Amino acid sequence: MKERELEDVEPETSERIELEDSGETLQDALVEEERSAIAAAELKLKSVQNDLEELKDRHLRKLAEFENMRKRAEREKSEYTRHALIRFLRDFLPIADSFERALQHAPEEALQSDFGQGVALIHRQMGDLWRRYGLTEVDTSGTFDPNVHEAVSTEISEDLPKDTITQVLRKGYLLNGKLVQPALVRVTVRPPEEDGPGQSGAR
Repeated sequence: MKERELEDVEPETSERIELEDSGETLQDALVEEERSAIAAAELKLKSVQNDLEELKDRHLRKLAEFENMRKRAEREKSEYTRHALIRFLRDFLPIADSFERALQHAPEEALQSDFGQGVALIHRQMGDLWRRYGLTEVDTSGTFDPNVHEAVSTEISEDLPKDTITQVLRKGYLLNGKLVQPALVRVTVRPPEEDGPGQSGAR
């Protein structure tokens, strides 16, 4: 009975795997694999290069920002120093002017003494010091310039051109080209024109 049952049972059909021959040789497969690997590597390299360029660009921008910040800090420091020096000079220059006027009005024998020579030396040292800081006198050798001169008196003259500076009542000063104190000057004016014949009287 068992033998018959075994004979009636058909063996299970086994699955068949069919392989198609693509006609590609092993050499072709290796070449294709190498080509794919090179393409992937080039793509990766391009991505890395892009990342590197981006990092380089960021680095250059940070360097530029740092340089701008450094220059701005130096400029602000220089401006602060200049403004502080200007404030000090505006307080000090009247004293220097008084000192110079005292020397101008000192008797000749006093200036020739040891004490007078010492005072004159101090005056020269002060001038040298301010020149090192960029302080220069306003030029008063020409005509009146409202940007650096202040006319406090006038003088009628027929010989000199109008607005010629004839006397400096107080020296003016520039600090690195910026006006600190205008020069107080006397300038010439033309004489008033006389009324011509027929310009006065009845209308």
